[in-house]
Amino acid sequence: MSANDIGQQAAGQAGGALKKAGSKAASKAVGKAGKYLKKLMMKFIKQLILSLGKIIISLIGPWGLAILIAILVTLAILSAIPFSDWFLGGNSRSDSEKNADLKYEREFKAASDATVAELWGIEADKSWISQVAKTVKPSWGIPSGLVRYKIVVNEKKVELSDYKPSKLIKDFEPTYAYTSIKDDKERIKSVEVCTYTEENEDGTTTTSTTESTSYSESNRPAHDVLSRITLPYAYMEIKPLKRYYPGGTLQNTDQWDYDSTTSSGNCTTTNYKQYDHTTVDDRYVPDFVVDGPKFQQVLIGLGIKEDDMKLFYEFIHTADPDWNPALYGGDPSDYFFGDWLPGSANVPDVVLRYEPLVRKYLSLKGMEEHTQLILALIMQESGGRYLDVMQSSESLGLPPNTITDPELSIKAGIDHFAKVYASAGGDVPLTLQAYNFGGGFISYAKERGGYSKETALAFSVMMAEKNGWSRYGDPLYVDHVMRYYNVTNNVIKIPPGQQVFDVQAVLDIMSKYLGQPYVWGGKGPSEGFDCSGLMSYAFGQIGIDLSGNAETQYGKTVAVSEEDAKPGDLIFWETYKKAPSHVGMYLGDGKFINSGSSLGVSIDKISRWKNYPFLGFRRVVK
Repeated sequence: MSANDIGQQAAGQAGGALKKAGSKAASKAVGKAGKYLKKLMMKFIKQLILSLGKIIISLIGPWGLAILIAILVTLAILSAIPFSDWFLGGNSRSDSEKNADLKYEREFKAASDATVAELWGIEADKSWISQVAKTVKPSWGIPSGLVRYKIVVNEKKVELSDYKPSKLIKDFEPTYAYTSIKDDKERIKSVEVCTYTEENEDGTTTTSTTESTSYSESNRPAHDVLSRITLPYAYMEIKPLKRYYPGGTLQNTDQWDYDSTTSSGNCTTTNYKQYDHTTVDDRYVPDFVVDGPKFQQVLIGLGIKEDDMKLFYEFIHTADPDWNPALYGGDPSDYFFGDWLPGSANVPDVVLRYEPLVRKYLSLKGMEEHTQLILALIMQESGGRYLDVMQSSESLGLPPNTITDPELSIKAGIDHFAKVYASAGGDVPLTLQAYNFGGGFISYAKERGGYSKETALAFSVMMAEKNGWSRYGDPLYVDHVMRYYNVTNNVIKIPPGQQVFDVQAVLDIMSKYLGQPYVWGGKGPSEGFDCSGLMSYAFGQIGIDLSGNAETQYGKTVAVSEEDAKPGDLIFWETYKKAPSHVGMYLGDGKFINSGSSLGVSIDKISRWKNYPFLGFRRVVK
């Protein structure tokens, strides 16, 4: 009971007397009573706390009391930290928590799928519908990322169940526009055959037949055809395609379908039909035009800070590895390396002389790691012998070797390479083949499961026939470029004796899981790994305790300078918070092994993490 409550109760008990004394006196009396009782209560509480403290001290001693207070303070602090339930649970998710995560993951996916359900009702090839739906469907990682962002960055202690995926996806839903087709025609060909019998003077009969053909044409009933898909930040224009039946040909032919037969007197009329039918042009998937800055404005409107955009893209990509941030203004080189690690070009000096220019224009695209690959491409294109070193004239719509300035050729060539790289989602073989064939090859290949030599050959044959040429491009272009390129060997050998543990043994353990996707809070092979989970698991296999998160592991190691850093040292970054939040094991030569949100368990380059604050090298000690 509060002091005010007690005062009110006292006022009620003294009701009659207070009324007689007047309202002013009553008010003063209530105030004094309240203050007096409040002092009594505070004194009582203090005495109670002191008494309890003496009892506890007598039972556990002063040091025990200090420890108890420290534990209570720590728990109070942790209870305000996002994901503290995960931390207090031993850095692992309970079965019930995992089941809850899976439940909401299914809800996020269902909300995303519902936005393209309308597509399945249109008349088109099912594989085309599937590809269009996959292209325009907002990633289920977006609503999932919004929740994670609120938890991790805004430090709100929330649960997935606090949010409805169907509401979170509203700002990313596609809308569908239709065109009414009213000019489809139906044509009828009527063939009338009349048979006449005449009796001759000599008693015989003569039969004669006449045949006449007439044509009529009418409009077919109007019907709607999907013409445009629009999102708040993107659109896809869909062209109509008029087909002619029978046969479904693209040009009207003299083919007719039988329709009906009627008879009247000596005449029989047989009717044949042909007609037009317009649907969507489902021969290829149209371009999906995305306005990256507008997409970011939608996110900013939902509370994502502009400076956190790259981090938020990682949240989306962690949930949905198929999401391509390159389409939305992100840097594809930060997300889509896959197993690709920069190698070295095996090219002569006549090509190597262009390395500074190649590096210059790639760095403007944030793609400097592909410098050696472009040198290999130059070797294939020109061998460094022509002024149009990257054979860029044709990508600009000019006749071959029109460009006579090597720097202009490199600039235009890298612009083309960056464009197809983004469209290919960072798939390097697909990018290389599209550099040769043109960007149209990308959608063709994706519809057939991605790049392969067989797909490249089929595309080359198709385009040659379409254009009436004897050949189209180089279907073996990827092999021809890669013969000048030596990919970095992923098998890394660490000299023994440089650390207090066997570095090679730890690396071999981690390498078993190369390619395994990143899992937030994952601590083992069956559930997957996050960055600290990979470290704690691998080191635990050789008897070294590195349990905990990245910040904990930072505290369990000691700093070493960059000059003294050796393979086996741990390296740390700040990512989503102002504290150690990402960790990997250094391998030397600028490389490290880690489990990252974009690549999963992978061997990566330190230079790729230049946008995050680097916290330095730390050593495991006894």
